[in-house]
Amino acid sequence: MATFFLRSYDAKDPGYKRVESPNGLLPRFVPGEPAIYGDGDGAFVPWAITPLGKVVYARFGEDRARPNAGGLRLYDGFVSQDRRRLAESALGLYALNLPALTKSALDHVTGELLAYIDRLIYTRTTTPKAFKQAVYDGIGHYYYTNGGQGFGRISELDKKVVGVDRVYQGIMGALKSGRVDQRVGLHETFCRKVLFDSAKGVNFGPGDPVRKTYESYGPVLRQDWFDDKNKRGRLDIPKAQQPGSNTFGGVMTTQQGLSDVVGGNVGQTAVPRARGVDMFARDVNRTREPAADDYYDDLDTRNLLFGAGISGTTGTCLQAALAFSQNGGLTGERLKQYVFAIIGYLVGGGMHSFHESLGVARKVGMPYFPGKYIPSLPDSFLAAAEFRNWRAEYYDIAILGAIHWRAQPWRSAVAPQSCAEGRDLAALRRAFQRRGVLSDAVWSAPSHPPRSPSAAPGSLALAAEQKRRDVGDAGGF
Repeated sequence: MATFFLRSYDAKDPGYKRVESPNGLLPRFVPGEPAIYGDGDGAFVPWAITPLGKVVYARFGEDRARPNAGGLRLYDGFVSQDRRRLAESALGLYALNLPALTKSALDHVTGELLAYIDRLIYTRTTTPKAFKQAVYDGIGHYYYTNGGQGFGRISELDKKVVGVDRVYQGIMGALKSGRVDQRVGLHETFCRKVLFDSAKGVNFGPGDPVRKTYESYGPVLRQDWFDDKNKRGRLDIPKAQQPGSNTFGGVMTTQQGLSDVVGGNVGQTAVPRARGVDMFARDVNRTREPAADDYYDDLDTRNLLFGAGISGTTGTCLQAALAFSQNGGLTGERLKQYVFAIIGYLVGGGMHSFHESLGVARKVGMPYFPGKYIPSLPDSFLAAAEFRNWRAEYYDIAILGAIHWRAQPWRSAVAPQSCAEGRDLAALRRAFQRRGVLSDAVWSAPSHPPRSPSAAPGSLALAAEQKRRDVGDAGGF
């Protein structure tokens, strides 16, 4: 059972009415079949938002009029982004705080990693003492941070105070049974900084199949432009303007548009940390790169979130997981579980948005359609009560998120590169208003081809045509 608020014309209602849906879904347009609510057929789309932050849905065609009752606010592109931040933050915190949902995948990779370490020692490729020292030297400072606020840390003590043996014990304990963020992070750092470090990695040499698998995924999962500061599309926010370490859950920003109405805090992380979304802003003057253009086209066309730029860490996490899945052990449900753990680590941790992570994961066969969520979620979550709660609370995003209001209706190929003021949302809003493109309610669906070069951004005729086409897929997974 899910509760929805639907637009109402009844004078006794505050512009909307409350209805209960037995199957947790809003009705879709089905020609010739009776609608579930009210008279006539029609798909429901987001129309307004209440003073308490609840979405009001209206039938397609009835969503054109601006709300004028009950303190309702029009559901526009900026509300959509605020809602998406809430939804993705809640989703990331579920993944972070419910370890049973991803235990099978994490245990699988951990088991293969530990078996590999055992083989290194058994074959005398290394010794227990030498391996402990390699772990201490390579990654000890990531987990015993000497006051640092890195996410996934075990302690803020200096590793020199703790000592080699206790650092190793703490790291191995966290690898086996630590928090989700610790286990995923340890898979990644063990591979990148201990086992397969190009200068001093501890492995079986160039012919090692695990090493070869790890290295083969590098160019696929962490492309060169990810680490090119001119092409990546992000700028450093000056430290003086960053909020500092906090336990604010997910990717919410302190300046998001609904914070004065509903707050922005959907939960807390176990430890305070410096969040990626607080450190970076979008660089609209980035150097053009075809792969980056495609990535940002998906983001802009569907009004998705910029958190900290495309996620290279997702790539190196998956590199590690796939290296320790030599016999196809990380496919299907288990792959989805592992990616869900990454979502906990990075989205729940406030480092990246869902698109920034899944845009990388799909390079190795992970189901992902920009703006959609359900095809990428594991059955372990889809079968849980938490999923039904999340879907009901954020239906406009969880179910309708691939067909949404656009605040930036141009593609990378024609985006005004001089729009330096676009580095913050408020300035970007002003820039769009000056260009006259915020007055159009433009919808987009992932199945549509790119608009033709001759189509003017913000065209009302184009917007109407796109919206007519999109409604047939409204509510699709």
